[in-house]
Amino acid sequence: VCAAQKLSDNGYEDVYVLEGGIFAWRKAGLPLEGERVGESDDPETLLSIENRSYTVDKSQSSIMWWGRNSNTTHYGTVNITEGELNFIDGIMTGSVVIDMDSISNINLEGNGLQPVLISHLKSDDFFLTRLFPKALFTINRAEPVEKAYLSIPNYHVSGSLELRGVSVEQDFMATIARTSENAIAAEAHFDIDRTRWGIIYGSARFFEHLGMHLVYDIISFQVRLVGI
Repeated sequence: VCAAQKLSDNGYEDVYVLEGGIFAWRKAGLPLEGERVGESDDPETLLSIENRSYTVDKSQSSIMWWGRNSNTTHYGTVNITEGELNFIDGIMTGSVVIDMDSISNINLEGNGLQPVLISHLKSDDFFLTRLFPKALFTINRAEPVEKAYLSIPNYHVSGSLELRGVSVEQDFMATIARTSENAIAAEAHFDIDRTRWGIIYGSARFFEHLGMHLVYDIISFQVRLVGI
């Protein structure tokens, strides 16, 4: 119907809509042409993943972070070292290892404050990468929602994030879809409260009279994992 309306809007005449689509045409026993006319039609609206394991391709996967205070927003990336995603009857488990020493900043590129910020993030005020160079997210259980449409968050992920030697449960929604290369892409956007991992620098819940050193407790993440 949408396609027919667009054609009409662009001046095409004698436009018709096949009620019931190809499914109704095939059900009526009418002839079809093409190379794969005997295969059942997949509308490609709902997610379906076979039982198998995927290796996280770190070259195609990424993590972006955002941190904020009352004056500005800093953002950057951190690299994935390795990971795996396992599917059994639609339930996903797995793990992702994160190289915290690779943390970088983007918004201050070309500014002399950029290396200062990166050094601060790696210090004991934040991620203490000297002692804890890796972070680990373990997917304890991820299960599809009732209607796992491909274009919306379709998996509820329950796991634990080990950061600075502290492991804390963390849940979020993710959108999973198959790619044209027989791989899968999983994407999630979520916030964490950094103080749950003992990162309390600049938090008004722990310190007074912070002034310019005030840092919001919430860190935002955008994670994309490609499994091959």
